[in-house]
Amino acid sequence: MSNDNIELIQRILKGDDAAFACLVRKYQKQVHAHAWRKVGDFHIAEDITQETFLQVYRKLATLKDPSQFPAWLHVITNRRCLAWLRKKRIQTYPLEEMAIEISEKTSYSSHVAAAQAESAAEAKRELVRNLLVRLKESDQTVIKLYYLSEMTYAEIGELLGVSADTIRIRIRRARERLKKHKPMIQEALDITVEVEHPYHNHLNGGFGMKLTFKKDDLLSSLQMLESVATRQDTASILSNVLIQAEGNTIECMATDSEIGIRMKVDGRVKEAGTILVSAEKLVDIVKAWPAEKPIDLATTTDDQVEITSGDSTRKIVGFPNKEFPQVPFVDAEAFAINGEILRSVLHKTGFAAYTKEDRRFLNGLYFNLLEDRTEVVATDMIQLALTRCEPLKLSEDKDGFIVPLKAIKEIERTFANAPEIRISRIENQILFADEHTTLTTQLMDATYPEYDSVIPKSFEGHVVVPKASIMDTTREIFARANPKNALICLEISPQQIRISAKPSDADEIDETLAAESGTGSVRIGVNAEILIETLSHIETESVSLAFTNAIEPLVVKPIGEEGHICVICAMKMDS
Repeated sequence: MSNDNIELIQRILKGDDAAFACLVRKYQKQVHAHAWRKVGDFHIAEDITQETFLQVYRKLATLKDPSQFPAWLHVITNRRCLAWLRKKRIQTYPLEEMAIEISEKTSYSSHVAAAQAESAAEAKRELVRNLLVRLKESDQTVIKLYYLSEMTYAEIGELLGVSADTIRIRIRRARERLKKHKPMIQEALDITVEVEHPYHNHLNGGFGMKLTFKKDDLLSSLQMLESVATRQDTASILSNVLIQAEGNTIECMATDSEIGIRMKVDGRVKEAGTILVSAEKLVDIVKAWPAEKPIDLATTTDDQVEITSGDSTRKIVGFPNKEFPQVPFVDAEAFAINGEILRSVLHKTGFAAYTKEDRRFLNGLYFNLLEDRTEVVATDMIQLALTRCEPLKLSEDKDGFIVPLKAIKEIERTFANAPEIRISRIENQILFADEHTTLTTQLMDATYPEYDSVIPKSFEGHVVVPKASIMDTTREIFARANPKNALICLEISPQQIRISAKPSDADEIDETLAAESGTGSVRIGVNAEILIETLSHIETESVSLAFTNAIEPLVVKPIGEEGHICVICAMKMDS
């Protein structure tokens, strides 16, 4: 193994999840290809690949010689494949024989078992062929994709170029036509057509956690969690959602190591328990099922997860939750803020944050904790947005902090309707919570620039105009101008604003709108897109545009609202 792989393993053992993700990417295709050859099923091979790398994550510290990693990985993959193949070959014995341990496993008996399994598989394939000829070709296709390839309605619809609802109807129609062949369906497609006796469940390991949900309740929570779960690397433990039930409470958690969400989900707990399962796969399954039927989720003793709705049952691989990071709870004494106020603060500032990677210290909102107020600021060094709210009394020994822009977007989405939001800080984390959900994010380890220095302290003049008028006029001029040049000219006087732009190879275009009031005059260039974006985040009917001269920034303020300031740098214009 090359030195860079040895270095990756050393970093992983020190807790570097990024190094583990890199190692997975390097070997993922190789492991999947090997598993696919072994088990002959593309989707099962995906599950085995995920199980393999989870085992690697758990056991890497036991690998004495890192140079032997490829061989060690090969052994783990083989073992997971053999475990799956053995599970497929399990026979049912009478109860009096179940306690007898098979003491001898010779190569001959293994050969016989393999031959029997292949004969059974061939018989099943023949049964499938005989069963499917009873259907139209279009119905045969969807049945094969749904039951044999384990694709979701949405996946099949995308493959065939139709909607998921159309696929659902086709499968339901095919089932109706096959009702008289129930024994064949049971044997060929493993579809449960009769209620199984509890004795049968016992022989197959029984069930652990058992939960029941309404589809909309489960799906809305899962979709919110899926947006946080890591999707770039499906072999990572962080691509999963943790489901845990205790007493009458069901909670789900997801994290990408920077942002974590803990969420209560409405549902009924039949048996308590915990499981870790792929967020993406679970969302795809739940999304494809009808809203009117409840969804049952149950875990088996071998960490399989069965999801059932009506006559449909899907199985996916689950994992124990030992390594999954826990999302902390917000202290009962945490500072509480009106939800509408917090959402307004984020809306008025977040748009001005820097979004590229070269200045990461600007990729967030700065909360400046002052004694009598909190100032929330965002800037990309071309524009700046600042607003004020009541002082956030989080702790006495902290000044301010930067919340990543990615987390800001999740806060707005997660707490879109929360009447009150509690906030607390734990070292380098900030926590937001309502009665159902807790969101935590790592704070940015950076020093925010002195934003006060870019806000003009005095002005030579200003003009007050209706916000809708100036925003619509600017949008119209920009749409007609050169799309590669966002520069527009504002000619401001106490009575009016003339907005103009010069398209390529064309005469200047302009529009004039009346002012409500004003003092002083100026001719200043600004970026049309930035001006439109700024105006769209102001919540009053009229705005003030304050200026000093043609080269100093333009300051936009809402009329009738204190503490909200937007600064736009002036652009150089041709004379």
